Amino acid sequence: MLLLFLLPLLNMGIPAGAQAQNQVIIENADRAEGFTIEGNSVRKLLGNVVLSTDQMRMEADSAYQFIGRNQIHAFNIQIETDEEIIWADTLFHNTFTDFSQFRGRVIIESNTNTVFGEVIDLISPLDLVIFRSPVRFEDEDGVLLAESGTYFQEADSAAFRGNVQLADTAQYIEADSLFMNRSKDLYEMNGRVFADDFEENVTFEGEYLLADSTGYRLLRGSDAWLMELSDSKTDTTHLLAKKIELIETDTSSTMDAYRQVRIWSTKFSAVADTANYRNDEEMFVLRGDPILWQDNIQLSGPLIEATLEDDELRFLQSFPQPFIVQQDSATGRLNQMTGDTLHAHFSDGSLDRLVVFNSSEIIFHQKDENDTPDGVMEMIAAGKSTMTFQNGEFDFFKAEENIDGSYLPESPENAERKLDNFTWNPNRKPQRPNIRVPRLDPITDERPFDLPPRYIRYLRGLLEQVTPNQGDVSNE
Repeated sequence: MLLLFLLPLLNMGIPAGAQAQNQVIIENADRAEGFTIEGNSVRKLLGNVVLSTDQMRMEADSAYQFIGRNQIHAFNIQIETDEEIIWADTLFHNTFTDFSQFRGRVIIESNTNTVFGEVIDLISPLDLVIFRSPVRFEDEDGVLLAESGTYFQEADSAAFRGNVQLADTAQYIEADSLFMNRSKDLYEMNGRVFADDFEENVTFEGEYLLADSTGYRLLRGSDAWLMELSDSKTDTTHLLAKKIELIETDTSSTMDAYRQVRIWSTKFSAVADTANYRNDEEMFVLRGDPILWQDNIQLSGPLIEATLEDDELRFLQSFPQPFIVQQDSATGRLNQMTGDTLHAHFSDGSLDRLVVFNSSEIIFHQKDENDTPDGVMEMIAAGKSTMTFQNGEFDFFKAEENIDGSYLPESPENAERKLDNFTWNPNRKPQRPNIRVPRLDPITDERPFDLPPRYIRYLRGLLEQVTPNQGDVSNE
């Protein structure tokens, strides 16, 4: 890799027209000179300089060796190894410390990617590459941008900092910093993380993102946010929490959210302390004082399980002692129902019937033919009770086993009657969150600097191999 071309330069001596002791061969130079600067001997090669070893070939406009200072300076260089080609305006190499500095328009091209930067350092004994200025990585799939970075060759790990951006055909990600270990396929992003997964139709934002080779993703933040579009892209679901975990395999995916969980979708909304979703079952489970709203209905209970079908609610169950409230759209009165266990059945996304098992209690407000309030019915039953609905409005009630009920005439006092443990929290119902967008400008095809002449000639040579005498490459 980057280290290979530098090792042969150690202790390089370049006597004019001869081969050095370390087998550095001067293939070409228009002229060679020797002189002294501040008491230090300097060997200088000028004009069309070509140097080679067993592992590299370097072209330069000029090369200087400062003998007493263990330094080599080369200008307008192109270095070729078996692994890569490197271009730079200037190379400073210390033969004693194996420390190399590439400056100016630096381009590193390998079989897998191309790197653009203006200040790149290499510390050979540590297998360490340092990007001290904005750097751009390109491969056949996408681009990575960062303001600085470090690459540890032996560990195959890298850390990038400052407005990090990654984009390919499948996703876009940005953050303040990125740590990656390619051999372990491990990626960590910190600070103002935003990601858009085009294949899965998922967008998310947080303060920390972890992803690994198993398909595991961890998103954390003071208000971590995830948005998913349905397959038809007509329905949207938003999830907000302190912590969101996703695991994707070839056959299924799971999503778990913790602390201050809020869900908003075009079909329903909910709050809870914990939410768990399994896509193979199309089921999510809410725990920790959950509340779920669907149209004018509120369901609360210690645990709520919801089953979906084509992104529509199909079935809900809650236990123990759930409480359900339905607000009449005409009168605003609150119909109430509770018991030991509740089942809610939906048809085409609208509530069809509610069934409460064991010790059921109900309050429902009657209406006359003009949709004005007309008294209250209160009922209890030891067994099962069922409320049916038409177009989301209460239609019919049936109770079984040890039924006791009463009718109360219309009055202000009776209009406010409530069952024990009454719960009605419309102020907690999540509202549609704002759509989050990237804070950084989109990645463009523009390179960070005008391409150096040697690199342009290299590109023209590649193009001529494909389309002889037809290609032209500009700085763009």
